[in-house]
Formats: sequence, structure tokens, C-alpha cells
Amino acid sequence: MNAKEMIRLGPEHEHGIKKLQVGCGPKNILPDWWNVDIRKFPGIDLAMDVTQPWNLSNLEYVYGEHFLEHLSLEGAIAFLDQAWQSLKPGGVIRLSTPSVEWVLSTHFDLSETNTKKKVSSTFAINRAFHGWGHQFLYSQEFLTALLENMGYQNVKYCEYGQSEDQALSELEKHGNYKINNGYPSVWIVEGTKGDTRNESQLASYINFIQDSYIKYVKSGH
Repeated sequence: MNAKEMIRLGPEHEHGIKKLQVGCGPKNILPDWWNVDIRKFPGIDLAMDVTQPWNLSNLEYVYGEHFLEHLSLEGAIAFLDQAWQSLKPGGVIRLSTPSVEWVLSTHFDLSETNTKKKVSSTFAINRAFHGWGHQFLYSQEFLTALLENMGYQNVKYCEYGQSEDQALSELEKHGNYKINNGYPSVWIVEGTKGDTRNESQLASYINFIQDSYIKYVKSGH
């Protein structure tokens, strides 16, 4: 271990790294970020389940690329809550996740009459929803509403690799970003933590999500 590695301090330290990347995997490790994943890949800083309580505070940034869709909606809510609590006021979360609008508009043509193409499209859209470990895909409207109700302010959408904040620029590595039919293949969103959030409003919105979706998934119906 060289001297630089020996002095690498995590977010729990007063002078440690305050930029947290979640779900980094083994191939997307950022040198000036604290890189975590649920699995202990070589080179990551910490193996942790980010849907469980974090012992972190005063973070400046939380970032996850092609991560949110791999969580159940319930898990995503838990993650967003932990991120909000761990960020300092004014701290920013940046996430990229597949756009359900793009998937629907590009993967299945209702006007198609060719049977083989229709079958192929059926497989394609199910791969988009369930392939690669995806659990939930987000529309822009729902992603915005979820972040705002979780207490994030100034929610805005960015193009691939671009941000008004230099620390969040040129982070995306997955590539294959496209825009078709007016929709990006991936929503890249940023939100800022305010000083407070409306806990009653949040509880009401989570109940809405439970009644609209989660209870049906849990029931197996």
C-alpha cells in the first residue's frame, strides 16, 4: 500500500472524502470519490447496502449511475431517504436511470403488423423492464415527484456528462446515451438538499406509492 492509499479517509472522518458514489461496481471506480457497492469488488472503498441506515453525515455529493433501477421501489425510497439524511444542506444527489418513456416509444410499435417483428418487440420491451437486474423504471414525472417529496429541491435534468456543478461533470461512463422521439434513453437528474423537509407530506406520498404499487407487488397479484 502506498502513502496516498494510506491517507485515503472515508466520509465518516472530519477531513475525509465527502463525495459518495453508490453501486460503483468493479469497473467504474472514481479516484476522488468514496466508492461503495453491495458486493466487495476489488478496489472499492466499502461494501454496504445503501437501502439500510448509513453511519455517514455532512456529505457534499451522492452519485449513482445506472443504479436506481436495480432497487425495488421500496428500496429506492429507503436509499433516497438515507442519502437525504447524509447530505449536508446544499449537498447534491445526481442519478442516472433508464427512461421508461424512451423504452416505451422505441421498443414497441403498436402500428406494426409484421408478426415476427411484434414478437421480437415483445421480448425487447420485457428485457428493458426485467433484464440486467432491473426492478423499476422511472418516468420523468414520477422521478421528479419522488425526489421532491423526499425533500430534494431544485430538481433538474441534465444531458449526459454535463452539469452546472464542475464536481458532477463528466461522471457518466456507461455510454449509449440516445435521444429518440424527444426522450433521452436515460434520465440524468440532480436534486439539492434543503434545510428541512415536510415529513407529513413525505409520509402521505409514501402511503400513495404503497397503495398504488408496492402492495400489489408484495401480494403477488
